[in-house]
Amino acid sequence: MRVVTSSLAVLLGLSPLFGAVEESNATRLDNVTRQDVREARRKALQKKAQKGLQKEELKLAEKAQRVDTIVVKGTVLQGRITELTSKYVAFSLVYGTGTIRIDYKNIDQIATEHEYHIFYAGKETTGRIIGIKDHAFLVVKHDDVKELIKIANIDRLILSVKENDTIENRLRNRFPYTRGSLDIGVETETGVKTKRKISIDFNMVRKKQNQRQILDVHYAYETTTTNTDTGDFKSLDKKELYIWAEENYLLDKKSFYFAQLGYDFDQPRGIEYRLYPSVGYGYRFIFSSLAWIQLKGGAGYVYESFYPYEPPAGAPMVTSNDYGALFVGISAKDHIKNIWLVKEVILTGDIFYMPSFQDPQADWLSRMKFVMEVPLSEMLSLKWVYRVVNDDNPVPTVGDNKTTTDLFLSVKY
Repeated sequence: MRVVTSSLAVLLGLSPLFGAVEESNATRLDNVTRQDVREARRKALQKKAQKGLQKEELKLAEKAQRVDTIVVKGTVLQGRITELTSKYVAFSLVYGTGTIRIDYKNIDQIATEHEYHIFYAGKETTGRIIGIKDHAFLVVKHDDVKELIKIANIDRLILSVKENDTIENRLRNRFPYTRGSLDIGVETETGVKTKRKISIDFNMVRKKQNQRQILDVHYAYETTTTNTDTGDFKSLDKKELYIWAEENYLLDKKSFYFAQLGYDFDQPRGIEYRLYPSVGYGYRFIFSSLAWIQLKGGAGYVYESFYPYEPPAGAPMVTSNDYGALFVGISAKDHIKNIWLVKEVILTGDIFYMPSFQDPQADWLSRMKFVMEVPLSEMLSLKWVYRVVNDDNPVPTVGDNKTTTDLFLSVKY
């Protein structure tokens, strides 16, 4: 009888329960109820789940304790690689804040406990870096395979999905050369006047080896409907599109040549379209990965076409205009942490001026943009955007200046 009950207990996963049965001659098999069976199974599953949770917590703790090590002229640095290019390594120290840039010529040894996704010469590999050879090659190990990667061919290094499986990191692994954001602002006002407004901004930066592409798109549409005794009057307050495309050829990490093309369409201001290409040279003063000032200078050309309008008495109507122009631009970015109750704020600014070579007082083009961004998470942030448009608009009722302020919810990738 004991052999039978023991075998039955093993089959049901109730060995602990029946151990007690065997110790007591007063307990019989037919005294075990279905409730006893369910309770024993529940305890067994609970114990198994606790073990699984402990293993998961242990894995997370191990990830948090992992460090990368770089030996620079005999000094051992510990932390994590935040950026690795063909020119330098950006390293975040475990005992400090911010990152430092280290040239390969100063690195004696490098080894990572984190696993990285490395893109180089049109190829890619995932693994841990276990060494550097002749300051020109990285030794990467994945499973039992060792690879020698030429540093000059490296385009991008990203933390692998195995190390960080967030949506943002998955997107970075999927689109390694591209960074961008989509900003959406919507406003509706009801009452005597019904106002509807939508603003969309899109920004993309793609960088690969010595090339960098930039694309900025801004679109806005706004209408106001006014209720009157004679009916509803609808006015078009805003219908505009601004596109900016730029190609940079990087001479080094600070200097570059640029070729760019701007496009404007602004119906309420009478701009049917405007094209303004330019070329030149730029230089960036870098203070950190999120703090720099950039200067650009060169030459360009402006062609603009206007909608028909009512000119002043005796003045001709200008339908189009074109001129060669000087190009001068300045951009800046800064990252401020722990300001009042906000954990971090990212500030960016951009301004350019294109005066005509022949008559800068009559023909010119200028744009200014200031952005204050407050990150809410890795992918979401709030953006406050202030724009100033200034140009040689011939329509007297429109004028040369226009300022716009927008508040966006921004999705980054």
